[in-house]
Amino acid sequence: MAELLWTIAAIALLDSINPNAMAAQVYLLTTPRPIPRAIAFILGEILAAWVSGMLIALGLIQLITKVFAQLGGILYVLQLILGIALLYAGWNFHKLMPQRTTHQPKSLKIGSVFLFGFMLAFAEAPTALPYLAAIEQITRRNPSLSELALLLLFYDLIFVLPLITLVVVYAMTHKRSTTVILTIQSFVNRWFPVLFKVVLILLGIVLVLDSLAHGFGRSII
Repeated sequence: MAELLWTIAAIALLDSINPNAMAAQVYLLTTPRPIPRAIAFILGEILAAWVSGMLIALGLIQLITKVFAQLGGILYVLQLILGIALLYAGWNFHKLMPQRTTHQPKSLKIGSVFLFGFMLAFAEAPTALPYLAAIEQITRRNPSLSELALLLLFYDLIFVLPLITLVVVYAMTHKRSTTVILTIQSFVNRWFPVLFKVVLILLGIVLVLDSLAHGFGRSII
């Protein structure tokens, strides 16, 4: 379990660099009553990521259970395919990466901001390849429902860590907060494509090597 937690934490930390969410959070921190709105946005992101993760994981568990029961080692073939997909996405990230647009809530009411955060994260979840890789690692252990819920929550809390950091920076720097936060956002926008490309390639390599070692290696033995 400790190894799984470290794996999840590493993937979540790398996946947490989300320019769209950070841009929205920066905008909220420039409005009146910024902290309540920023917290509502974070809570919406966490809930959406957790709900979508549970839906994806439960479907994947059923698939794995059915496939593994009938075809055994074919599970590692699916993992190999996912690894190759990650490698392809990472290698061609600049071509595949959509143009980023600035997302802002239409209303600044707390409930509206919470819903905005929820919809933004929920819409991005199915295409979040690192999240899918983490879910694949979790579901392979065949966790109980409570374990699955806690593991995904653990991932999602780390996933929103940069958004929490922005709130803490704002609370600590006060008058200098705008300059500091904009500097952080500029750094993220500059290095996100490079970092995310590396993340996808590394995850792809890990999944491919793991599937070859445990799946095909076992079948040879």
